[in-house]
Amino acid sequence: MIIDKINFIKELEKYRDDKIIILGHEHVDVDSIVSGFLLEKHLIRKGFNVKFCIPDKTINQESFDICMKYGLNPSIYKFNLDDSKDVKYILVDHHIRNLKGQIIAIIDHHPTNKKINTKLYFNKLISSTACYIVMNNEKYFSKEELKLALLATFLDTASFHSNKTREVDKEWVLKYCDLLNIDYNDLYKTGIYLTPLNDINEVYLNGLKRYVYGDKKVESSYVQIENNETNDIKIELIINKIKCYVKINNLYLFVFIVHDMSNFRTKVYKIANDFIKEKGYDSYTSRGNTIMPEIEKEILN
Repeated sequence: MIIDKINFIKELEKYRDDKIIILGHEHVDVDSIVSGFLLEKHLIRKGFNVKFCIPDKTINQESFDICMKYGLNPSIYKFNLDDSKDVKYILVDHHIRNLKGQIIAIIDHHPTNKKINTKLYFNKLISSTACYIVMNNEKYFSKEELKLALLATFLDTASFHSNKTREVDKEWVLKYCDLLNIDYNDLYKTGIYLTPLNDINEVYLNGLKRYVYGDKKVESSYVQIENNETNDIKIELIINKIKCYVKINNLYLFVFIVHDMSNFRTKVYKIANDFIKEKGYDSYTSRGNTIMPEIEKEILN
């Protein structure tokens, strides 16, 4: 995969004496954290001056707790971003970031119609970015590091219920759970976690991602819930909160995604200043691979 491609390491050689920072997307999730961690470990072993950085003010509590459970402390990587023209960046799990420094490489798994000028740009329809980094390069990583890559793949596919799942990735996970004697069922249960809806003020921006389509600003968040009357009331409260957020932040659109883990179906609420539209999907539908590309196409066309 990525890290054993000759041109990847060869192209990075010209930056060996530079300070390189690895960034996951804003409001990092487990795949961003694990991908940054794994890539940092590998490049340090190759002798590069590289540091994985999480500049977010806070780390989503669910993502933090899951990482801690599996032996990765995200707080170690929480730094203020010293962004200057001299800094070189590698983006993982996203492909657009406003930075003063130079983006020298991107490893992502979210399709886009945008033209990306970065020479080392890798974007593949695959179940997780961590899977993209590690698959076919397992020899470079320890058992615990491989387990984290498996974990990220479970979480990013809702334990393979998402329509982004590739059968080859599922087979890879099964193979390495067996080879390394890793508890598949434990990872599976973690992958279908439910989002606590106790604090509406915190959860309405769960998994927040920002997009720019043309000159239009779009943001998106999501929750994973079980379908019941209490949650229906809370979803309504969240939508009302988002309506205010759209107005305050002058957004063209906010895309709020509700994954119903009772039947693995997805509902999308498109929220603007003057309308709210709903769309249902008959499967657990990927935000990055399906929902946002559809939104992008609608806006740009």
